[in-house]
Formats: sequence, structure tokens, C-alpha cells
Amino acid sequence: MAQFTAQFKIEGIPRLKKRIKLYNLAGLPIRNFLKDYADEVVKQSKKAVPIDSGRLRNGIQSRPIFSVGRIPNQITVHSFSKHASFVHGVGPKHKTTEPWARTKPHWPPAKPLTAWGPVKSGQIPVYLVQKAIAEKGTPLVPYLIIGAKNSEPKKKLLLKRTALEIELAYKAGRKVL
Repeated sequence: MAQFTAQFKIEGIPRLKKRIKLYNLAGLPIRNFLKDYADEVVKQSKKAVPIDSGRLRNGIQSRPIFSVGRIPNQITVHSFSKHASFVHGVGPKHKTTEPWARTKPHWPPAKPLTAWGPVKSGQIPVYLVQKAIAEKGTPLVPYLIIGAKNSEPKKKLLLKRTALEIELAYKAGRKVL
């Protein structure tokens, strides 16, 4: 009879064991940290956003951190309002203090401006708002960047709590019964 023997050597088992151990120790605390930090950034961003109708503020949300799969390594905070890019601007390089950077002067369409508070109430004619934007542009308020910057102290506290949770889980796993 013919005999077949095969040997397979799997390399990287020590690294795999370390990753599995890290996941068991740190998976839940890291997920909790990222969820809490995302909530804090959303909260601080909602404080920094210019308020007109409230749609811009209500559109700020974070992407959920899933409880299964690999250990997450980032958070994502979005603003789902239609005019968010016109208020926040695009790109990371914006001033985070007043006076704000401004968009290029342009002539905006009248229809979106008619829903704006002072124009809607009749205090300011639409034409004057269009003319002012055509001369000066509109201020860019990077409220998501401001929210992330303002949540740094809370982030440090959350990181300390996460490190303590991981350390306690590690020490509890090392106890010999």
C-alpha cells in the first residue's frame, strides 16, 4: 500500500497567541473606550456647531463600534446634513478659533437661503445675503475638528480608565488558584 505523509509547519504561532491574548484582555475595554470617545466628540461638536435650524447639529453622528470582529482602531464622526460641507469646509487645515477662515466669494442660489432664519422671518432680504456672500464668502467653522480638540481632556481620562481595565484583567488572569 502507498503511504502518504505530510507535515505542515505553521509559522507565527507565538505572535498569533499574543494577538489572541491581547484580544481577550483588551477587546472589550478598547471598544468601550472608542465608543465613549466617539460620544464625547459628538457631544463637543454639537456644542461648537453654528445653530440656525438645528438640522446641522442633529446630523452629527458617530459610526457604531461593532462588538464582534477585530479590535477596532479608529472612530468615525460624520455630519449628515446637506449643507455640512459648506459650513465645516473640506480638509483638515482650518482655523479652530475666531476669526474663521472663509469660503471664496460666490453668488449663492436664492432658494436655499429662503429657508434661513433671518431671511425666512423677513428681517433680511435674500438679495442682501447673496450680495454679502458674493463679497466676503461664508465663514467656515470646522466644528468636528473643534469637537475633537475640545474632547482631548476627556480622552486622556478614558485612556487611563481603559489601561486600568486591561491591567486588572491581565492581573486577574495571572492569578494561580
